Amino acid sequence: MFNLIFLYNGGMVNQLLTNLGILADNVDWKDTAHFRFTMLAPVMWQYVGFYFVILVTGLNNIPTDLYEAAALDGCTGLKRVRYITLPMLRNVLCTCLVLAITGALKVFDLPWVMFGAGMPQDRGWLTGTYMYDQTFNRGNVDYGSTIAIFIVVLGVVLSNVANRVFKPRNDI
Repeated sequence: MFNLIFLYNGGMVNQLLTNLGILADNVDWKDTAHFRFTMLAPVMWQYVGFYFVILVTGLNNIPTDLYEAAALDGCTGLKRVRYITLPMLRNVLCTCLVLAITGALKVFDLPWVMFGAGMPQDRGWLTGTYMYDQTFNRGNVDYGSTIAIFIVVLGVVLSNVANRVFKPRNDI
């Protein structure tokens, strides 16, 4: 679907921006200047619903008594968010962050389908697509395996750093 949206001729984004008068000519969304946005959009679209469900579940688990007590004490809307909602969502936000970190390291399918071997190699490889290209297209199985191990180690290290920075608390 996103391949059709970002087509050079007849793509929805180019048609919309041209009809609104923002663009005078079509833009190649898969060139080196725009490919990061072109890769980011479908990946975000794929995972935003997943994180939304997690966050809504966390919001539903916050007792309404806390909000009622804060309202009686004269707490405004932004103060409620800062002093009640965010602290109560700390563990949920930390979980979402760890899932986002590990998910970002393993992203492969959408960028590979959209770009394949046509990715801008000088600055466009993702960890998963680079590993696949080295292993299956170039025949460097040892190097591809090393990249896979690096992805796992990097995921574990970054997840541990995120957990230590945000320290999920059980006292709330």
